[in-house]
Amino acid sequence: MRTLRSRAILSRVAAICLLAASLTLIVPEASQVALGAGSSSTPACRGTNLVGAFAYSNLYAGGGIITIAISNIGTSSCLLGGYPRLSGVRDGRAYALRIVGRGTQDGSLNPSVLAPRMSGALILDTSLGCSANVASNLVADSYSAVILLLPHKEGRVKVPGVPLYVPCGLAVSQLGWAKGFVFN
Repeated sequence: MRTLRSRAILSRVAAICLLAASLTLIVPEASQVALGAGSSSTPACRGTNLVGAFAYSNLYAGGGIITIAISNIGTSSCLLGGYPRLSGVRDGRAYALRIVGRGTQDGSLNPSVLAPRMSGALILDTSLGCSANVASNLVADSYSAVILLLPHKEGRVKVPGVPLYVPCGLAVSQLGWAKGFVFN
């Protein structure tokens, strides 16, 4: 069962990456860029060069984990990292989401260099006992999309289709990737 779910998630991530690649007209051959091997000469990823998509959610006793895939649709490599601020979208209006912690119970992501067409991630984690998940209970705490406000005023990325219920706040990972990380 877990293998089938992992395959379905990997298929979804592949579709997201394919969509991101199709949005660029001409993308040079991706150079060999090691994930997590950032350099000071690699510029930070900007919102205009990124696309985000809801990738996965998992409920656990008293909370939930939500993973968002972030793809580089630009024409050059960029460094994806740092902790974003978040807004939730409800009825076409953005509302600041309360961040109650940095880091999640599901692991930590590291800043990563994304070549064109590569993806990173962001993990959202709800507070224990908060019972936040993808099932809406109260309209006032429900959102249909998330806006990531990138660190260092590098822009924003709107991620549609994230049915989010957050009555108590969120813990967030860094933007990035981790060795052995999978969307499950």
